[in-house]
Amino acid sequence: MEYPSFIAIDASSYEDTAHPVAIAWSLADGTVKTTLVQPDDDWDDWDFALEDLHGISQDTLYQMGETGWSVIRELEADLDQPYLLADDAERCELLLEKLYEAYGKESSIEISACQAEPGLDSLGDWYEDTNFWHQPCDERIRLLLFKWNESNNQK
Repeated sequence: MEYPSFIAIDASSYEDTAHPVAIAWSLADGTVKTTLVQPDDDWDDWDFALEDLHGISQDTLYQMGETGWSVIRELEADLDQPYLLADDAERCELLLEKLYEAYGKESSIEISACQAEPGLDSLGDWYEDTNFWHQPCDERIRLLLFKWNESNNQK
């Protein structure tokens, strides 16, 4: 079975100046990859209240995060095609652009809402039932893969 490729990104805040702190994506075989993102020197936006939500501190990012360039290279190497489905497409696109811009690059990755995928077009109540928006990015990817698999097995 081949799965669609999903992406989810946790951010430093809810502001437009936010930067990515963790990124997760899925592969065609359903494998989920995730990594912490070391902040670029110009990224100083931080909401300490979000540490409780995603469980990531600034110190953790500096100590255990990968450079943005490493994240970009790994993500691009893993993609069979530059098309990803996101739990929040607009936000993911903004954060991914910020990651690319930090290295003077332009993203060729297209991101669409996961609700565009057959079987995922009616996620509203399910989001509430799974406490979806309060999950870290890798868990949101796992939940989307589960829901996609469930909807395709019912056909």
